Parts: sequence; C-alpha cells; structure tokens
Amino acid sequence: MLERECLFFDRKAEKDTVTGMEVIRLTDNKGNYDRPYFTTPQFTADNKFTIFVSDFTHTSIVKNPFAPAIGKIGFGELFLLELETGKVLQVTQGEAIKMGHGAHAMLAPDGKSAYYYSNEQLKTVDLETLESRELMWIPFTYHFHSLSMTNDGRYLAFSLVEEVQLLTERFANPLAESAPGARERFFKKPGSLVIRYDMHLGVGEVVYGGHYRITHTSLKPDDGDYLLYCHDGPWHLVQRMWVARVSSDEVTPLILQQHNLEGVVHEFFTPSGRVGAQYSYRYKPDMPFFMFADIYVDINGNNQERYYYPFQRPGHVGINPAETMGVGDCAMLSADMKDSQRYLSLIEYNHADHRAEMALLCAHDTSGKKSAHVHPSFTADGNHIVFSSDKEGALNIYMVEANIAKAVRKV
Repeated sequence: MLERECLFFDRKAEKDTVTGMEVIRLTDNKGNYDRPYFTTPQFTADNKFTIFVSDFTHTSIVKNPFAPAIGKIGFGELFLLELETGKVLQVTQGEAIKMGHGAHAMLAPDGKSAYYYSNEQLKTVDLETLESRELMWIPFTYHFHSLSMTNDGRYLAFSLVEEVQLLTERFANPLAESAPGARERFFKKPGSLVIRYDMHLGVGEVVYGGHYRITHTSLKPDDGDYLLYCHDGPWHLVQRMWVARVSSDEVTPLILQQHNLEGVVHEFFTPSGRVGAQYSYRYKPDMPFFMFADIYVDINGNNQERYYYPFQRPGHVGINPAETMGVGDCAMLSADMKDSQRYLSLIEYNHADHRAEMALLCAHDTSGKKSAHVHPSFTADGNHIVFSSDKEGALNIYMVEANIAKAVRKV
C-alpha cells in the first residue's frame, strides 16, 4: 500500500439563524473542495467516507492548463474524507482533476474504488492500495461529462462533447441559469458521444452520438443495458430527456415536451431505478414559467407521477435512499418570499393531492455561480444532507441533519 499522510480538517459548526439546525463545515476553507456530481455515488455504503477533489495541497501537475472545462475553477487531487472524524487521506499524487461542477470524479457503488478524468486519461484508483490505472485516453479536444456506474460495478458510462470556440462566453452573466456561452454552444451543435465502458472486458464502446450537446449520462442502477442522457441547452428549446437501450440501439424520448412551453430538467435515477426530474410550464413563449413540479417515472415512460409546488421549485432536487423525502436548493414558502434561493428545503411528496410540500432546513448562502451550485445530496443512511457553498470565499462542503421535524414551514 502506498503511504500517504492523513490530515485532519479544522471543522466549524454554526447554528442556522432560522431553524437552529447545526450546520457543519466539513472542509477548512483553505482551497476549493469539489464534490462528485450530485446524481452519482459519493458515499460508501457504510456511510463512513466520501470523496472530493481539491487544490489545497498544490500537488497537481497540469499538462495543459488551457484545457476546456465547463465551470472550471482549477485542478486538484482526489481525497477520501471520513465523515465522523474529519480525517482526510490524499488518494492521488500529481493528478489534475478539473473542478467546478463535480463531473470529473465518482465513487464506485461498493466504495472500494473511485474513477476520475485527469490529463487526457480516464482512470480508476483502488482506495485501499491507492494504486491507479488508466482505462481510456480521451483528448483535450473533448469536454468530459457525467460519470455513472451500475450497482454491480460492471458498466461505467460518460459523455464527451467536442470543444468549440465561443465568442460570447467572456461577456455572459456568470450567475445566469445556464453556463456562460450555453446558447451559442447549443446553436453551434458540437459533436457528442455517449460511451459505455465494460469493466469486465476492459472495452469502451460508443452507445450513441450526434450533433447535440449530450450531458448528464446515467446508467440505470440495476440494468446496464439502459442509459439516460440529455440534450443540453436552453431548457425550453430542447427535447431534453432520452433513453438508449444498448443491446438494440433504440433511442427514445422519455417525456415528450411541448416546444418552448415546457422544460423537463435535472434528471436522475432513484435508488429503485425510477427516473426523477423537474418540470416547468408556461402557456405562451413570451411569459415566465409559472407551474412547477417534480416528476417520477419508470424508464419506459410508464407510471408517471407529478408533484406540484405551490410556488417556485428548487433548481436541483435529490431523493433519500428510502425514497420518502426530497431535498432541494431553494425553499420558497410563500409567494412574496424574496430570499428563497438562500435556503435548503426538505420536500415531502403528498401522494393524495400530488403536492410537493417544502420546509426550510437551513441557509446555504452560495453565490449562485455554476461552479458553486449547492447540489444537495442525502448521505448513504439518509440521516444527513451534504451540500456545497462558497459563502466563506472558497468552495466548501457542508453537512446538516435531514430532520423534517426541525425544519420551518412558514417564515
């Protein structure tokens, strides 16, 4: 086993001013700390460990510092964090994993290994021996996106999007809903590939491709024959959610959208293998969206359920392991609530009335930049929520108890 020194972060705990909930900063604000994307595995099954990428050790070796990366805030190494003690183990040495949106590293479902993209290499690292090996060479001419894996560890999937020069990126609003330059990239239609890698055979194959920006690739957790992915771009202009069946080359839209009137976004698989997504509707293209819901549906499009919010929905939603409660990055509890974007919400799904009922859990106070999206996620036991925020300057990782009894329903 490679010898690496263990560190301990100087944690900080504060009481939320609205709910009194204790919010713990797991990292130490001495660098940027980037979690895996919120739809991918990031906790070991025993709930002891999580992984993150950070630049605080300044040990990354970047072969090409100008490599394209959406939301890039720098490059870092991979680390293993013990949630209870704060003990941190540096897993890689001299790697350059892109940070900023969590799309370049993932924990294996069994918690024994991790996967990451660094310096044109897709690699895996054994978390016990700390030995890494290359799986594929992927040139810097592609943006790398959205690692995903089946529960049995057999298949790994991701998407690649050709880099295109953007004229508008440097002039765009950094707090806009989409990445700077996103509309220009959408209309330029870069080439994209969806790749599934067979870990048993050591073979990667192209499942699908085309001239859309394809991202958010997710394997059905219990069946590697099915992939979910999206045509990324302005939500109201794309048919976003698509399902590919590898064995038959079938590609079908999961939820058909009315062009320019509906948006269905931020799709993810639930632990039981259903698909969750967020829905917005308007009846005229020149008006704001006004109807919002969370959707849960089978991979074949059957048994669709919609839970409607009374007001604005959160931007990113996740569900707990028992599939009984959600978490979101906004808590709009009334129509005149002006600061709802500051807070995390716990979401109860009222099956009788098809309502999504929110309660305010704590403030996250992130800046709203794409590189600092909150992306809340339940821990493996469902008892806590981990989220990201740059409220203290750097991008840090925070944890709060997922306690609906202490959450606030009115402010």
